[in-house]
Amino acid sequence: MRYLVDKLREITTRLRNVGIRDAEREAEALLCLALNINKAALYCHDLIEISNEASSASKLDSMIARRLARQPFQYIAGETEFLGLSLAVGTGVLIPRPETELLVEIVTGIIKVKHKPTLNVLDLCTGSGCIALALAKQFPTSVVHAVDISEIAIRYAAANAATNNINNITFHTGSLYGPVQTHTFDVIVSNPPYIKTFDIALLEPEIRLYEPVEALDGGQDGLHFYKKIITGAAGRLSEGGIMAFELGDTLAAAVMEIASEAGYSKLTLKSDYSSTERFLIINE
Repeated sequence: MRYLVDKLREITTRLRNVGIRDAEREAEALLCLALNINKAALYCHDLIEISNEASSASKLDSMIARRLARQPFQYIAGETEFLGLSLAVGTGVLIPRPETELLVEIVTGIIKVKHKPTLNVLDLCTGSGCIALALAKQFPTSVVHAVDISEIAIRYAAANAATNNINNITFHTGSLYGPVQTHTFDVIVSNPPYIKTFDIALLEPEIRLYEPVEALDGGQDGLHFYKKIITGAAGRLSEGGIMAFELGDTLAAAVMEIASEAGYSKLTLKSDYSSTERFLIINE
């Protein structure tokens, strides 16, 4: 028999030794996931021991080994939460971040002010489908299209739509506007790849070793996809429509310039939780 608190200390130390931040919280999460218990049970006096029963011990050991190799916890769990949605994630799909939740909240607020009941929405570089699914759920009478060049990502996104019973969305495999050339949209939203090519090697191991490089690499200056999406929106963005982007660190001014050169003048920057200029809203 092993005491849970002893195991928790052991896992915390091992995670901390490989440089994982907030090691204790992650150790708690790994134990809960492997043993199918909640956090309170870790410290419950009635459940202070853990048996070395083969399946549980093997599952826990495997999870710990994967995390020690710096595989993201979300990949180990196989899922993550995004604005109340349960999303499957794994190798080949970008893990949604809290900043992207804020992007959806900003777009949702703008749409509600417009009071338009039915919208045509386009999510480019959809990945797990998190943005498209959250907007489709929030506006069930709207029509949402989601595009990604990765077939793996689209499979995850479509599965996530089914899991969350969201039906007003169509997924397309292809490059940006390619699969939706005949459509016009009231909302075009994107969290595109925006890491500068040479900066990818400097990212945390969880990102550079495991998350798909095609979902990270924004070209030498990080601006490749912003240029393509903004210049390509001509004729595709409805009158009075909006474009909304998540921005890479330090890219706000450059993306604003791209939008200005493309003829857009109604530009609004919004900050994230750390006061970084993280989002750009472009009004037609």
